[in-house]
Amino acid sequence: MRLVNPRWILLAVFIFTTPLAAKNRNGELAPPEVKKQQDALMKAMIEGNKRHASHRTLKSGLSKIMVVSCADSRVPPEVIFNMKPGELYTNRAFGTIVDKVILGSLEYGAEILDCRVLVVLGHTKCTALKEAIGEHAHPRTEWASLNKKSLYEQLEPAVAEVEESNIHLKAQTDKELEGEALLDAVVKSNVLHTMHAIREQSPLLWQLEQDDLLRIVGAVYNMETGKVEWIKE
Repeated sequence: MRLVNPRWILLAVFIFTTPLAAKNRNGELAPPEVKKQQDALMKAMIEGNKRHASHRTLKSGLSKIMVVSCADSRVPPEVIFNMKPGELYTNRAFGTIVDKVILGSLEYGAEILDCRVLVVLGHTKCTALKEAIGEHAHPRTEWASLNKKSLYEQLEPAVAEVEESNIHLKAQTDKELEGEALLDAVVKSNVLHTMHAIREQSPLLWQLEQDDLLRIVGAVYNMETGKVEWIKE
């Protein structure tokens, strides 16, 4: 008699006992409308790509401009600068921050693509920095995600710098930055901190800037006016 491999038995048990729908954080099955929404979103992407493929135009040459910007869907650099596909080499992360992966991408752009300008682009009404301000005021003792903890740790220096300046402002004038004014100051500070991080953590990019082969500039996009403010260091 031929014996059944125990691994096949375990696999069969796993297949027949695993629910077909994904569970949420509480262990409950996601409601059916979530799957419908996912199907609709996938359909929109598939149909959108078909339209793109039927009307696309190829552009010769490669970008000479790199952009580090926030992942916020409301601030796509190509739209902000009225550029066509292929004219910008974009690297986006929530809060306009850099890590080793993004820095490696920027180094590729500078060395291989010969990009000559690097723009660090923040934006008004930044959700990431708004939450970072709240985190600074009321730090969490426990984090459900160490990845999010790392993200906010990178945003903290910009918040701390502005909050410290706010203390001195309050002492001298009995006034302080609040609301949108506070957030705008933190956004600008964060752009400068990211520029500093690029130079400090990438000797390659720093040297290219020193040799005038790469210009690193900071900017803030105003979501209400559509204008970009260039930051003077």
